[in-house]
Amino acid sequence: MSLPPSPNPNPSSFLPSLPSLLPLRYLVLLSFSLLTLTSSWLWITFSPLTSLLSHHYSLPPSSINQLSTVFMFTYVLGGLPSIYICERLRLRRSLLIGGGLTTLGAGVRFFGAAEEGVKGFVYAYIGSFIAAVGQLFTLSVPPLLSTLYFPPSSRSLATSIGVLANQSGTALGLGLTGLYVQNCPKDFKNYLGLQTVTGLTSFILIYIYVLDNPPQPPSLAATSRISIPISPFPTYVSEIKKILKLKSLLLSTISYGISTGVFYTLATFLEQLLPSYSDNLISELGLTIVITGLVGSITSGIILDKYRMYLDVLRYLYLASFIFTVLWMGSNVWPIWALFGVAGMMGFMLTGTICTGFEYAVELTFPVNEGTVGGILNVSAQAFGCILIWIGEALLTVSVDWCNGLMVLSLGCACFIMFFVVDDRDYKREAKEKGAENDESRLLRNRTESANSNHGEEEEEEENHHVDKEASVV
Repeated sequence: MSLPPSPNPNPSSFLPSLPSLLPLRYLVLLSFSLLTLTSSWLWITFSPLTSLLSHHYSLPPSSINQLSTVFMFTYVLGGLPSIYICERLRLRRSLLIGGGLTTLGAGVRFFGAAEEGVKGFVYAYIGSFIAAVGQLFTLSVPPLLSTLYFPPSSRSLATSIGVLANQSGTALGLGLTGLYVQNCPKDFKNYLGLQTVTGLTSFILIYIYVLDNPPQPPSLAATSRISIPISPFPTYVSEIKKILKLKSLLLSTISYGISTGVFYTLATFLEQLLPSYSDNLISELGLTIVITGLVGSITSGIILDKYRMYLDVLRYLYLASFIFTVLWMGSNVWPIWALFGVAGMMGFMLTGTICTGFEYAVELTFPVNEGTVGGILNVSAQAFGCILIWIGEALLTVSVDWCNGLMVLSLGCACFIMFFVVDDRDYKREAKEKGAENDESRLLRNRTESANSNHGEEEEEEENHHVDKEASVV
């Protein structure tokens, strides 16, 4: 059965007034945000329950970690092909497929929650894999959605909200899971049922509100994006190669992958990095990391919308992330208040790099499809996440300090790249929109001058006519 087409395939077929467009814009963002929140929530659900589920499934902690790393493996393998598929499907169909698979995966995990041993683990793994495939259709959407639906004055903020929603799912997974799930299978099954309902709600909202394109494009970038035809696959491959030949983009993509990979490593191993603390305190700490991350994401979006200093903001976020990760190395000796403070600042800075990295990459590559650029960044993030988790898992068998040292070393490399190698400030999207604004202002000024000149000529002609009339009377 084919999916229903967008209710408005032709964006120029009608032009509603601005007030009628505003609610649609935010309803679309809300629908997507709930979906990406659910996807992220499904990803990290099992990490705070490593000890409990290890006993429930009669498997070692490394097997429980696979229920989150399967999301990363799937994106690394399917990320680039899925970008092209999403480009052909457009926004509405991509999100419907992503929402459907996310809900289906959550449902499979729910129905297998009561099973113990290996059989229960198989249900959990299959459900996680289905949800991970659904993530292929949603993870790179924020910059594309913000370009299509939001004007330049709030575009970075919209991207930040999309990233924020994803991090909110991580907050639920890290914070709510350990507090709510105290035993298996009763609490566990109810919890997974709640995730299924959330996924289904997001799917319904997307079906109702999301269009491929807004009825009225809010910017020149949106108009350009809508008018660009879908590229054949060979052209798409050559476009990817062309993008990756941009030195600054390639290096900033590596740095983005490292910083996001560090965040994934921290979220996955949080319980194992703090073995002397209780599960409830670890859940509260995880919640703190992600809530401050939400603030960081919104703050960076507001700064970018106001000042458009993409590279400068990104550099200082990387530097601050590195500093607070160094401080995190003393997490097992810090007093509780200091531990929460350091963890909160880590979340603030690391999450800020995600939305700022999206916007910087889009500026460098415009008019390349924002979904394509976002997909490349996410492939890098998932790849580095897999690598750092693999290495971190091995280092944890030696010492927690070795795993912390891995995160510090990784962010140190990212800082070095952004401060001493990347120096590209060629913001193409901003330049084009400024050029269009200047052209419009010049045209308006010329029209005003022409109107004033014509008005003056008319007054002079009228005065001459009046003089001639008086002379004829005389």
